[in-house]
Amino acid sequence: MKIPVLKSFKFRIMLLGIVAWLIPLAATFLAIGLFCSNLKREFHRSLAHLETQDGRRFQEQQYASLSRQIRQKALDAALEVTQHLQSHPHKTWEDLRRDQEFRSIAAQPIGVIGQTFLFDPKERRILIHEHSQLEGQEVGKILGLQNDDLQAHLSDFTGNNLYQLALDREGAAKSRYDAYLVPVPVKPPQGPDLMVAALPYPEEMDQITAPARTIFKTALNLSQSLLDTQLGQFHRYILIFLVILGGLGTISSLTLVRHLTRQLASLTKAAEAYNAGDLDYRLPQTGADELGRLAQTLDRMAVNLKENTVSKTEWENTFNVIPDQIMVLDTRQRILRLNRAAAAFFGLTAEEAIGRPCYELMHQTSVPSPSCIFRRVLERGEESQIECCMENHDRTFLVTLTPIRDLEGKIIGGVHVARDITTHKLMEKELAQTSHFLNQLIDSAPLAVGVVNREGVFTHVNPQAFKEYGYSSEEILNTHYARLYASEGERRQILEELRERGEVLHRQVHLRHKDGHLVPSRLSIRKLWGDNGELLGSVTLGSNISEEISLQQQLEKAQKQEAIATLAGGLAHNFNNLLTVILGLTSLMLGKTTPEDPLYTDLKNVENQALAGQEITKKLLTFCRPAINEIHPLDLNQLVQVTADMFAQTRKELNVTLDLAPDLPAVEGDRGQMQQVLMNLLINAWQAMPAGGEVRIRTWTWDLTDWQDPAWEVHPGPYVCLSVRDTGEGMDAETLSRLFEPFFTTKTSGQGSGLGLASAQRIIKNHRGAIQVSSQKGQGSTFTLFLPASPSPPQSCSPRKDNLVAGQGTVLVVDDEPLLRNVAARLLECLGYRVLTAPGGESAVQIFQENNGGIDLVLLDLIMPGINGLQTWEQLRAFNPEVRVLFCSGCGEEEKLPPGVDFLSKPYSLQILSEKVAAALSRGSGKENPPGE
Repeated sequence: MKIPVLKSFKFRIMLLGIVAWLIPLAATFLAIGLFCSNLKREFHRSLAHLETQDGRRFQEQQYASLSRQIRQKALDAALEVTQHLQSHPHKTWEDLRRDQEFRSIAAQPIGVIGQTFLFDPKERRILIHEHSQLEGQEVGKILGLQNDDLQAHLSDFTGNNLYQLALDREGAAKSRYDAYLVPVPVKPPQGPDLMVAALPYPEEMDQITAPARTIFKTALNLSQSLLDTQLGQFHRYILIFLVILGGLGTISSLTLVRHLTRQLASLTKAAEAYNAGDLDYRLPQTGADELGRLAQTLDRMAVNLKENTVSKTEWENTFNVIPDQIMVLDTRQRILRLNRAAAAFFGLTAEEAIGRPCYELMHQTSVPSPSCIFRRVLERGEESQIECCMENHDRTFLVTLTPIRDLEGKIIGGVHVARDITTHKLMEKELAQTSHFLNQLIDSAPLAVGVVNREGVFTHVNPQAFKEYGYSSEEILNTHYARLYASEGERRQILEELRERGEVLHRQVHLRHKDGHLVPSRLSIRKLWGDNGELLGSVTLGSNISEEISLQQQLEKAQKQEAIATLAGGLAHNFNNLLTVILGLTSLMLGKTTPEDPLYTDLKNVENQALAGQEITKKLLTFCRPAINEIHPLDLNQLVQVTADMFAQTRKELNVTLDLAPDLPAVEGDRGQMQQVLMNLLINAWQAMPAGGEVRIRTWTWDLTDWQDPAWEVHPGPYVCLSVRDTGEGMDAETLSRLFEPFFTTKTSGQGSGLGLASAQRIIKNHRGAIQVSSQKGQGSTFTLFLPASPSPPQSCSPRKDNLVAGQGTVLVVDDEPLLRNVAARLLECLGYRVLTAPGGESAVQIFQENNGGIDLVLLDLIMPGINGLQTWEQLRAFNPEVRVLFCSGCGEEEKLPPGVDFLSKPYSLQILSEKVAAALSRGSGKENPPGE
């Protein structure tokens, strides 16, 4: 808004000045002019005197005042230069010369009367000047001195004192003025010595002193006129006029001062409020002049300053609380500004980091890294990102660099933002490792693992599933799971259970193999849920349990056999007790008859049948106790004849033929086990010919020199061979490869256990022999046994002579069966012994203690209710360590007895009883071989 001239502050000051000074001055000059002619001579003389003395003194005082101002400015400038150098100790001289702030300190105006500049006192050349074209010139030219003259002025300059130069001004207005030189005590790095010079402008000083000289000259003229005696008559009028004029000027001045003082006081108060931080203070509207405009400007400035201050504070707070490291860089990658996170990472304050290259702080290098993207951003003008790994800090950062442009669009720097992604990278690495581990875990799992989506389509299947069910990955993936189920009913049941319970655990189903056969499997299924509770699908764990089912069936067979063995043991025990009674009573009856008695032959037949029954119980006992090998030289031909005759009598539909080599060497073996092997081979031949056929058994000798089958460990030497050949249906190659596997059988359920050939293999290996099998489908089978020949002749069984061994002494018979106990007692009495009986272990111990050494032998049954035979024996030994005991049992329990004790197996005849009792009595006290120790 343009202010009217009449209302302007400048116009009013001018008007008041004219009113206050022009009228009195004009009147004074007019009065002086009237008397000028009469007082001319006195005027000139007085003027000359004042000009030569008081005028020059007044002028010198003014120059002295201005000189003090110049001197103070020189000192202030030198102090500011020194302080700047001290606050920037690392700046080189070249950086200082380009620093506008430093230049403004070194080259300052002294109002309008002069200027300071910086020069080198040694080289006497200007370093920094307001007018840059003067930089590098000699100082003497500026000061008006020759080099020699300047050198003479500076030659005695020492220390930090102020130096004053008195310079003369040449020309029409010849005058004298002073220049001041102040040394700078601080020297910049790699820079010259510095000195501040304050030089006045003579023309400006003359212009400042000119009005004063004019006023002084005028005052002299007035003074002379007033003092002149010739003006006396006018003195009163002039005095009154001057008083009136002075009064008017005073009144005008007071009015002006009052007006200006009131406005200036308001401005001063506002400035003090703003300086104190009260930006809400407002100036009253004083008018439309310059002061009013100034008040309005100050009000607007306060509003803008408040807005800018709040915005800057908020920006500073935001800038510093950001956790990412932020730096503002110039085009030379020097840090102009950085936030608190970046300063903390560098371990520096913001002031220490500003001005330094970013690569120096981040990478501890003197040049930028080849991978630095700053140059690329400057060239392309586009934002760029890169991952940077700082090995010295063991951190990884995501660096984003964004260019900064000025108003004209020119790139003047960049914003460098570094985000610490070390934890993120570690999490990515751990996630990748975990994913790899889980994939390996799933792929290496011994169970079939399958994952289906919500639609029931396979999305992942591990290699075990392909192995178990024969499919390839292309045949399973992206197909529906229902194709694997053999039964739609089973699939629906599992699906229904999965919907109700969310899982299916250990469900046995039948899945279909790729080749079509059914695979019994055990499945466990659970649903898979997303983070938001959404159903994703399900995961299935499956295992092929074909072998498990087979083993379970075999276990059931084994358990049945164990039950049969237990039953057989019980039957053998009871049967042996019965046979013992029969044999005992028969022996008693035979003792009362003669061979000529018609009943004698019948009684012998009863005895022989009872002894035959003993062989039956021995076979039953093989089911309930492990066989004890009794290795003897055997006549294999005799064993074959007995076994073949027994087998042929029970299998009338078979034709059994023998081809036995004469003078066959003996083999070292257990008769019972070898007979078991031969019987197993004959039974297998019979099962291979359900409609009848021929079985041919042959024996011969072989001198074995080379053996090719690694499944059997045989040594070279003479061997006895036995072959069993049938005309049955034969076997294929697969059956031959599994022939000796336990529980492997080609028979239907209930036809065989698959243990016969496995046990035959074990027995022949224990006898250091081998079995070879040859067979073809439809052409029968041949089993050949190879057994090492024995150098010893075969043992023959000589007929027993029935010579009873009589004896004497007291025998205690202990048995829980009354009839058996009674028969044993009667048999012993027939042999000449005194007999005591006890129904159990407790009563036996009591009877033994009552007789106190009067009992010579205890015939002790092993199996009894209450305390058994072994427990009874321990109690008897505790009472008398030398007690003689003959254990007796019908269950073949002799292997459970301590070594060295006597044992009598049931059933027994009178002949065997007499021999065993006599042997037990003749063995001694039992001290020689203490059982169990």
